[in-house]
Amino acid sequence: MMSMQARHSVLSPWWLITLVALISMLAPFSIDTYLPSFPAIEAELGVSREWLTQSLSVYLAFFAVSTLLWGPLADRFGRRRVVLLSLLGYLMAALLCALAEDYFWLLIGRALQGVMAAGSVVASRAMIRDFFRGPEAQKALAVVMMLFTLAPALAPIIGGWLDAHLGWRSVFYFLAAFALLILPIFLVKIPETQAPESVQSIHPHFLMRSYVHSLRHPLFLRLVIVQGLLIGGFFIYVASSASLIFDHLHLQEQDFWILFLPMVSGILLGSWLSHRLAHRITAVSMVNLAFILALFAIALNVALQSLSMQEAFWVIAPLSVYAVGFALANPGLTVFGLDCLPDKRGMAASLQSLVQMGTAGLVTSLIVPVVHDSLFMMAVSQALMLLSAFVIWRWLKTHSSFEPIVASQNS
Repeated sequence: MMSMQARHSVLSPWWLITLVALISMLAPFSIDTYLPSFPAIEAELGVSREWLTQSLSVYLAFFAVSTLLWGPLADRFGRRRVVLLSLLGYLMAALLCALAEDYFWLLIGRALQGVMAAGSVVASRAMIRDFFRGPEAQKALAVVMMLFTLAPALAPIIGGWLDAHLGWRSVFYFLAAFALLILPIFLVKIPETQAPESVQSIHPHFLMRSYVHSLRHPLFLRLVIVQGLLIGGFFIYVASSASLIFDHLHLQEQDFWILFLPMVSGILLGSWLSHRLAHRITAVSMVNLAFILALFAIALNVALQSLSMQEAFWVIAPLSVYAVGFALANPGLTVFGLDCLPDKRGMAASLQSLVQMGTAGLVTSLIVPVVHDSLFMMAVSQALMLLSAFVIWRWLKTHSSFEPIVASQNS
């Protein structure tokens, strides 16, 4: 197997960051591109809005649970093989959705999309931490997020155009084509990044013991719960976007950009700030700043909705500020979590994805059906999730075992 020094000599950081960003785009493309097609899918397949929303929950649930498999596989067989296999599987799953003749087969396709997207995202995230060290890892993840944020901005625009001109099935053909575009480039440009000494066993007893050990880490689980709550607050609006656009703002399928473009601009700004500030302030200070912005955003959001300020600007502006805070915090929180388990970064990445996407899935299936009819209740739900994350973060900073993690991240 290629040595670490040899891998660094042949692997272009630019190609790695670009391709990891493109792979990361699969998740938001899979979520946001088909949202403008909800009315068309409902009409053709004969399902209600509530039932069709469950196709998003199914995607998120299978994405979350399958990370428990992909992380250990990436630690045992290498990141590269897992990415290639999961990209090929994603392509076929998207084609199954495009060819679905009823709601059952659409659900099967969405479940498989979730499984395969998880594999590529988990393994590629571990590649970043394999290759980069210290603040460079945080900067690389910030660049990945800046490129990644193009997907939620473009996805509803592309989806709305495809639905209006070619029908809803063309959305899934587009997703298949996107995976097909990445696959050969990754095959040619990206070697394995995992060090030989980091190869882990996948014996069930070892895996169970490793998962228990990981979850018992005094910091790791709390860090990923903070990330999960932050993304959960975001997903209240993503999963409610069809109701928000069609029912509250009374817009059309090609108007989803009005919601997603400002939110994505906030993520882009937060990611840019994270990249620029990585060598100037500590990651802990950056997360503190992120929480200040996000807390201001939720306070503003709840206040505006308590006054029934339901025009598009007043609904969306606080979400953009929240997005800045979310993106500013995420790279540092991700690296802190990965550094809690330095010899099992594939497993750590899988558990991060499990909690984040699992939280998004729970929000979509349990909270959104209850609150999507009320903008005020959506704002309150987001506020409660952020406040919970803030309390946990405050506890983390006082824990003695957090200091070595911070030191390793800043080294």
